[in-house]
Amino acid sequence: MSVVWLRDKLVKHLRERQEDVKDTILAGVKDMSQYEYLRGKYSSLVDIEMELKELLGRIEDDDEEQGNST
Repeated sequence: MSVVWLRDKLVKHLRERQEDVKDTILAGVKDMSQYEYLRGKYSSLVDIEMELKELLGRIEDDDEEQGNST
């Protein structure tokens, strides 16, 4: 399993979850408490996606550097 494959699968899953949260918010929430919860959940998913991309980007860079050293 390659790092790129894993990254693509995880990013796709995170984006689907983000869309689900947005759809729920747009469909209407019961109260401000639910809205704030969903906003926090959405922000967390976006943060995780960014962290994942950064981390896996470093792994890819390390792999390329090791490949160039040989």
